[in-house]
Amino acid sequence: MDKTAWFVVTLCAILIGVNMWFTPDQPPRSEQEALHSTPAPAAAAARQDGEQDNSVANAATIEASPVPTGVDLTPAAELTSHDSEGKPVAVFRFSATGGSLASIEMVGKPINSTREDLLASVRLNSISKQGIGTLMFRLGEQTAPVFDNTVYRLVPEETNDQQVTLEGQLNDLKIRKVYSLKPLKNAEGDTIEGHAYCLHLSISVQNTGKLARLAQQWGVYAGTTAPISSREWQQYTYYIRYEDKSFHKENAGSFSSWFSGKKARIFSTNCDTIGWVGVMNQYYATLLRPVQGEPVSSYYAAPVEGLQIPGGDKPDVTGVETAIGVPSFSLAAATDQQSGGAKTLEYDLFTGPKLNLMLSDLTKEFPKIDYIMDYGVFHIISYPMNYLINVFYRWFGNWGWAIVAMTFVVRLIIWPLYRKSYTSMKSMSLLQPKVQEIRQKYADNQQKASQEMIKLYRDYNVSPMGGCLPMFLQIPIFFSFFYVLQTAAEFRGAPFIGWITDLSQMDTVATLPLLGWNIPINVLPIIMAITMILQMRMTPQVGGDPMQQRIIRLMPLFFFAFCYTYPSALALYWTTTNLISIAQTWIIRRLPQPELKKADPSKRKGKKSFLERMAELQQEELKRRGQQQR
Repeated sequence: MDKTAWFVVTLCAILIGVNMWFTPDQPPRSEQEALHSTPAPAAAAARQDGEQDNSVANAATIEASPVPTGVDLTPAAELTSHDSEGKPVAVFRFSATGGSLASIEMVGKPINSTREDLLASVRLNSISKQGIGTLMFRLGEQTAPVFDNTVYRLVPEETNDQQVTLEGQLNDLKIRKVYSLKPLKNAEGDTIEGHAYCLHLSISVQNTGKLARLAQQWGVYAGTTAPISSREWQQYTYYIRYEDKSFHKENAGSFSSWFSGKKARIFSTNCDTIGWVGVMNQYYATLLRPVQGEPVSSYYAAPVEGLQIPGGDKPDVTGVETAIGVPSFSLAAATDQQSGGAKTLEYDLFTGPKLNLMLSDLTKEFPKIDYIMDYGVFHIISYPMNYLINVFYRWFGNWGWAIVAMTFVVRLIIWPLYRKSYTSMKSMSLLQPKVQEIRQKYADNQQKASQEMIKLYRDYNVSPMGGCLPMFLQIPIFFSFFYVLQTAAEFRGAPFIGWITDLSQMDTVATLPLLGWNIPINVLPIIMAITMILQMRMTPQVGGDPMQQRIIRLMPLFFFAFCYTYPSALALYWTTTNLISIAQTWIIRRLPQPELKKADPSKRKGKKSFLERMAELQQEELKRRGQQQR
């Protein structure tokens, strides 16, 4: 290889090293997944304002309750949701502290890897201080809010397999919370999959004192999110909301400004059109929505720093938390003849994985909830790809084979373009001797050489751009699947064949100690690079600039470096694409090949090719420059 090739190879090696340096090790997993976004990780212990006043109060009229000796989120009760076949899907665990939802465990869902040596039981509520549904007071922008740490009691006679009822006494206020499973049905009357991750929350507040009470600056906690494993990316952590019929997302960077410094929190009272608020990370989300007709006074969001990833080796990560404000209300005093005033707040809650088809069925309850898939500019392609993968999974029962089948469909769709591209490249390769003659003849006159080559392409009806179309088409398809992979919870812990035990992780079979690093040996990216080289060797050579040809030959190294430390599902997709392309090329080469003959001028009907139009523009530009010089 020459100097340029050695430079590119060295650059790829450096990129792989840098990628592995900044890519953390794989975290542990459990047989059943505890959803990270449901509890509020270390919210009280890690606020920017320091240790907060843990008293529970309304800043204006309600006196503080005694501070509990310790915040304990030990589950006091639980609910289990089931699918349409009666199989358990999620276990919701409720805490007496704050009368809140402390954690959710997704039955049979792995946190990360399926490697036996990484199995671990993870219960995220062990690092939590508050749970979803906790009442908040003194909600505002200037000071940290106060959380309700009242110890609630379970009401056994109103607790069953469909609902959990908790009661607490906050000074003169009797607070009653009812969490119930929320069956959801589609237009045909069938129960939809997403119902298993939905709850209905009813909060009733009654005044038992002899004085009227005014509730101001109240809120309901909607949870915290952060990366659940050291393999997840921090930039996928957002607080989200549905406002003015639009989806909005903002990450932890929203709390920093170049000019005003770092914000402790975001508090907005201009939210008449807010439909729901929530948090999400790379694979999971939690949303809290007031029932239809309930007004919203404000929404609150703040960064949560110093969080520990269960089983991970990162010292700390930054999460975000959010809450929805409660409009002010007053409660009449109790008398000997009648009870005091009462107020009931109603909310719907979703807390579960980011599954595209499931979320699409929930848009009636939570408008635009499917936008949390975060497919970006490629959503037009990503949504159909995700849909196809789910369809094939129902057929094959394996996510790996579903990816293979989806890739086959994509390659089948672009088959006519691929065949036309191959034919164009074959014609270009046949024209290369004539192209070389023109270049040698007009070596000192590049403009004349370009004109003659354009005339040559016109005479033989060949387009140099024809062979590039499938390549350009595959780029958005590749990145569309990349976005599908980055946010699809389906692939977590999903095995394929043999050594590929988790499509959301690298398919590492061994590690190679080298200069203090443990270099992973990943098989699929190696196969991908080899198949890409084979495909390129079967493709007709069209000549061109030598530097350009070197770059094309080194493309397998670039893709190898890009995919080496990414989840094996991405390498599986690209390897399958290469194998199908090899098969398609083999078929095309056995079909009648194009012959080098001049096109009939009468069939052109005066149409100009792309290169001719570009040449005319070039001539006009040269003429304009000449006039300016004169």
